[in-house]
Amino acid sequence: MSTRTEVWEEAVRSLGIDPTPRPRPNPARWLWYAFWGPLPNRYRTWVLYDATCTTWILRHFARLLTVAVVPMAAVALLLPGPLHVRLLTAFVAGAGAFLFTAVWVNEATDHRLIQAGWRWGTGPAVRERRAVIAEWMGTLRRL
Repeated sequence: MSTRTEVWEEAVRSLGIDPTPRPRPNPARWLWYAFWGPLPNRYRTWVLYDATCTTWILRHFARLLTVAVVPMAAVALLLPGPLHVRLLTAFVAGAGAFLFTAVWVNEATDHRLIQAGWRWGTGPAVRERRAVIAEWMGTLRRL
């Protein structure tokens, strides 16, 4: 197990949450999750991990890109006109949508946690606690 995962598990335990088991959803369920669908209760801890691990922002952007690809492809393939205009239009529309939704990263992540049955504010609390524990463990390693 990586140090990052250990730090996350310790942060979650310090808040009174059992970090295991944490089964990953299969690709079809992950796609449903990326399109804002709620996952069954057995993935509840995985959703917490997904929304609070060290790569939570990258994971959020990966989900946004997954969602943006569908309308971008539709615009690029179905819009009448020259190919370069269709591709540029798809890119600009997708980039605008991506940037607009990226602004709401904290609220979107908290919404996912609420869908999974966690209370509002659990995500920031876990991320803050994870940062404190990571700093503490880093200090211990340097001693």
